[in-house]
Amino acid sequence: MSGVGGAAARIPGPVDGTTAREAEAACRKAEHDREFEAFTEGTYHIVERILRAACPDQAMVEDALNEAYLHGRVRWPKIRGYDAPIGWIITTARNKLRKERQRRQREAAVAPEDLPPATHSDIADAWEARATLEAWLHQLPSRHAEVFQLSRAGFTNQEIARLLSLADNSVRSYKMAAKRRLRELAEEAGYTDSEVRRQQGGTRGSR
Repeated sequence: MSGVGGAAARIPGPVDGTTAREAEAACRKAEHDREFEAFTEGTYHIVERILRAACPDQAMVEDALNEAYLHGRVRWPKIRGYDAPIGWIITTARNKLRKERQRRQREAAVAPEDLPPATHSDIADAWEARATLEAWLHQLPSRHAEVFQLSRAGFTNQEIARLLSLADNSVRSYKMAAKRRLRELAEEAGYTDSEVRRQQGGTRGSR
């Protein structure tokens, strides 16, 4: 009888082990959820600005962002260990945008919409300044605009090169070309040098 009782006492062992593993997995998932939420809050608007520099369609940008972050949440246990998880999000969102543009081009058989620059009489207002800059960025080659926006967001040349798979020299060249073209557009619109500098206030020198 005592032998049976002893065997019965040992039966819950594997069950307890399974429960412990499940509890550990649940704790790990909760930790990853918190990490990803903080990551999303800290990077969403940065990625949005980068995408809008290359795509004037806000709805397309939002769709690309949502899909990229949804995929990122699923793959967070892996990409959380990357040097720059934001780079994975940017790449995924850009691929989504490219595929969507290709789909629309096939359906409409026309080139993507090319918006002209907005004209504003007073760019002292921060919202108008940002809208004006975005309109000008749409006139730049998409790679130049992306490099410029990443620079404004505080990324170094080396970080930008890694995120966009470019050479450091290419990053510096694209950034200089973007600034030069933006200054030309500003002058064509009648803005003074000081106004242009305020509009590009988020930029930094080469690093």
